Amino acid sequence: MTVNKKIPLTNQYSILLILLILLLIVMSSEKMGNDEGRWSYIGRVWCENSTPPYVGAIENKPPGIFELHAISYILFGVNYFFVRVLGVVAILFSSLIIYLIGKKLHTHLAGIFSMVIFGFTMTWHQLNGAYTAQTETFMVLFSTLSFYFIIKGAGSRKWKHWVLLSGFSMGLAIAFKQIAVTTTLALIIFFIVYAASNLTNKNKLLGLILLGSGIIISTIFSLIPLLVSGVSLVDYIDGAWLILLKPGSSASIMLYVQNFFRIWFGSRMVSFYPFLCLLFLQSGLVKNKYFIGLLIWMLFDFIGVNASGYYYGHQIKQFIPSVSIIIGVLLNNLLMNRISEKSVRSRYATIILISSIILLFPYGYLLNNTHRTGYSDTNREIGRWLEENTKEADYVYIAGTGGNPILSYSGRVSSSKYFNTTFVTSAVERELLLFDLEEKPPLYYLSPKSSTGIGEKVEGYIMNNYSLLHTKSGYEIFKRNSLSSFSTKSF
Repeated sequence: MTVNKKIPLTNQYSILLILLILLLIVMSSEKMGNDEGRWSYIGRVWCENSTPPYVGAIENKPPGIFELHAISYILFGVNYFFVRVLGVVAILFSSLIIYLIGKKLHTHLAGIFSMVIFGFTMTWHQLNGAYTAQTETFMVLFSTLSFYFIIKGAGSRKWKHWVLLSGFSMGLAIAFKQIAVTTTLALIIFFIVYAASNLTNKNKLLGLILLGSGIIISTIFSLIPLLVSGVSLVDYIDGAWLILLKPGSSASIMLYVQNFFRIWFGSRMVSFYPFLCLLFLQSGLVKNKYFIGLLIWMLFDFIGVNASGYYYGHQIKQFIPSVSIIIGVLLNNLLMNRISEKSVRSRYATIILISSIILLFPYGYLLNNTHRTGYSDTNREIGRWLEENTKEADYVYIAGTGGNPILSYSGRVSSSKYFNTTFVTSAVERELLLFDLEEKPPLYYLSPKSSTGIGEKVEGYIMNNYSLLHTKSGYEIFKRNSLSSFSTKSF
């Protein structure tokens, strides 16, 4: 099907420009998020204090996001803007790759539909669209690129090179988020169903070996900064993988069920369902091997999104590439089957694109931002206060799970590798935290008024050795008793 690419909304570069402007507006609507505070802190202490991830700071992410924040700190100091800009670039590249996949598998217009659906959905408040630096943003870029390499190399004499590149890219996706392993399974099946259908069994096996080799090579590549910093493979496996088996990494069954129905039946995600219903009108698509591969991709992404049971907005991003391409193909196939005249097709295509943009537009961020600005500003204020009232050698500790931006802005090191209490979930971690607080007593101890689950022993230690100094924005700020007579600047 031929569509006039000079029409702005049917041109991929016009769509990219619109998405760029929209993403920059959306990403500027929120200050440093809690996750960004975690990774910013880890990047800072890794560079400034030779305290690498997994050894000096416990967090259940692979090294990719820590390495980006370390680079960000080296270049610009404590900030969240640089990595968010990288996230915007990643989303734009992902959109372009999705366009190329849709064009390669179907038509130019299918690619346009796909990139519009993907790009605008990635800006939603429900998907934490303002926080473009989330790990899933980069995971999606490299996992989507992996599928493109498989599609690009299918039938080519150099297919082995493309398959190796695909594996390398998927390894980078895993280096940003472990759940990319579900997409890896989809990639393997996609290769067998789509790209390797005309290969001999020997070459199919060789292709799978090349995929695995690419993943291993890029994984080793991502681990080099850690190994140079003294992190062992055991530390990495325990900190990035085995930690996923602990309570802080997954939800309870009751919460899982509640979240499942909330997301898939009570949120904006239901806007995809009418489009997917087009499959019942185009059942012949299921006979195409590329479309079977896309459905398998979507299925495994769906499994990945549901894995933890928390359903944080950014986790849903994993599902968006595959479903966007499927809907793009369905919409374009509908036009091709129902409308024969090219000029009429172009007119209807523009109407569908405009309707999709209206449906998918991030209204929540653009209309309802005013009530969310104070929280992050307060984090910066408390963090700067800690920096002004401590020396570089002083430690601080912030209990609870929401004080990561404060710690990042403070410029100080936490007394414990459990720099927040997300993974303080058993008596073992509570004992380790108590030991750290006694070994490196913080000058200031901050505790949210809500329960922290930090344990009676730690609470007793604080009550015996610290005095309440200030209460600020839901945090009680305690100072070590031996220094309570020192002059302290007020807020």
